[in-house]
Amino acid sequence: MASLVAGCAGGPGEGTPTETTTETTETTTETTTTTTETTTGGAGRTVDVAAGPEGRLRFDPDRVEIGVGDTVRWTFESAGHNVTAKAGASPKVQIPDGAEPFASYEDDKHYAIEPVGATYEHTFTVPGEYVYVCAPHADQGMVGTVVVSE
Repeated sequence: MASLVAGCAGGPGEGTPTETTTETTETTTETTTTTTETTTGGAGRTVDVAAGPEGRLRFDPDRVEIGVGDTVRWTFESAGHNVTAKAGASPKVQIPDGAEPFASYEDDKHYAIEPVGATYEHTFTVPGEYVYVCAPHADQGMVGTVVVSE
C-alpha cells in the first residue's frame, strides 16, 4: 500500500506550496482520401472498382484513369447500390459529348439496386471525363470518376 503525504518535500523553497496545472487539448481531424488507379498500354484492359466496400457509401478507387477501349468492372460489395452515368439519375453525373450514358440497371429505374456480389461492366469508347454515381446515395457523396485517354 502506497501513501502520499503533501508538503513533506525537503530542499530549496521548503514549506512553500506549489501548484501544478495540466491542460489537455483534443483535436479531431477528418481526412478525405481519393484513390486513383491508372492503367496504360492500350485497349482491352479491365479495372476493378468496389461499390460500397465495407458497407461504406463510396467507390474504391473513386477515380480511375484508363485508355479508350478499356473496361471498368464494378463489384457490389454491400447492399443498396447501383452505378449510373445517366443524366436523370443525379445532377452530379457528367459524360463527354458523344458518349453513351451507362447504368447497371435498365431504362430509367434510377433506384434499382444490385445484389451483393453482382458485377457490372462498361467499356469506354469515347475519351474524356465521366462522373458517375450510385443514384440512391449520390447526395451522400457516393460519386466516382473515370478519365479516359486516347
